[in-house]
Amino acid sequence: MEQVKFYFLILFYTLFAFACAPKPTLEVPEPYKKGQQYFHRVCSNCHGSDAMGKHTQAPRLIDEEFLANNFSDADIKETVLDGTGKMPSQKKNVTPEEITEIIKYLRYSQKAAGLEPEENEEDPA
Repeated sequence: MEQVKFYFLILFYTLFAFACAPKPTLEVPEPYKKGQQYFHRVCSNCHGSDAMGKHTQAPRLIDEEFLANNFSDADIKETVLDGTGKMPSQKKNVTPEEITEIIKYLRYSQKAAGLEPEENEEDPA
């Protein structure tokens, strides 16, 4: 009987642990999988599964506001490392290399969602 309780507790805690963080729903190509994993470990609790936001104050990152021409890769890195008024610094939770992979994943996800930076139109005069 004790063994059954033990296995039940292990099963319960395992299911609970996996149910807490949002899981990715977007299947990404191999070059972006590391970034997806890092994003889901560090960012998804606030920014939602696949960076699509959720019912928190944190913005969805798959949005025109966060395209490279509005919010550069350096801006993302600085925000992750230093935080903002609302977002705490994540410098203890992620390495610079992991941030680079997260940025690659976010840029891929923006493009996959059909968001493209506006191109500078030159006047053909």
